[in-house]
Amino acid sequence: MNSGFSWRVTIGKVSPWVLALILGGYIASDRILDISIPIVIVGDGNDEGSEKLSPALLKVSEEFLKIHSEDDRILIYKLFSGSAEYLQNSSFVGNTGQFDPILGRVQSSYGWGREKYPAFTDAVSEYLIEAGYDKPRSLDGTEARKWFYSIFENLVTALENV
Repeated sequence: MNSGFSWRVTIGKVSPWVLALILGGYIASDRILDISIPIVIVGDGNDEGSEKLSPALLKVSEEFLKIHSEDDRILIYKLFSGSAEYLQNSSFVGNTGQFDPILGRVQSSYGWGREKYPAFTDAVSEYLIEAGYDKPRSLDGTEARKWFYSIFENLVTALENV
């Protein structure tokens, strides 16, 4: 009896997070312009409208360009933009380590395998390390939350700049 109860409690706790992240991806999909045509040139940050990307984010953009499947590109965009949207609006995540299992479940629900594009996955991993995502951190203040969701917002920017 108790194991069934804890199972329902666990599903009750996780389901809203997964649902919110998936819905965030659909909401963020409205932001997709036409990511299949690489027409935006990343500037040096001095031109109006251009954004300077870190070397790791530039690598993410380069590897994203090598993905020829538009469906996969849109799926990746939704994952990152949905993550940013979820983290920006979520008060449930108290530390950075709590987000990994959520992101993993969402990736699985979308049918995304990280090993499908290993060079892209490596580039994203390098950026996440550069951004400090790999170090556990409390998200107890506005600035900490802003920093955390900006990690995924920056990934979205890198994809939009291709």
